[in-house]
Amino acid sequence: MSDTLKKEKPSKSKRNRTSSIRLLESRGIEYITNNDGIHLIVTGNYSFIDFWPGTGKWKTRNNAMSGFGVFGLLEMIDSGQI
Repeated sequence: MSDTLKKEKPSKSKRNRTSSIRLLESRGIEYITNNDGIHLIVTGNYSFIDFWPGTGKWKTRNNAMSGFGVFGLLEMIDSGQI
């Protein structure tokens, strides 16, 4: 991996964390922040959801569903599936 890509990766993760938190807050979705925003515990309709906004990975606490991306997470919450 080139030095340029290595330098860009942390800033992209930080941008992902910031924008994901803004999206959750704009929708009024409650969450708890762990590890300075690296891990969020999001309140869904039926369960808590572990969400890592830097990578976009999320999974329900009961392991029934998982996926990637804040928009996919928001869609699942809005549709009442999680």
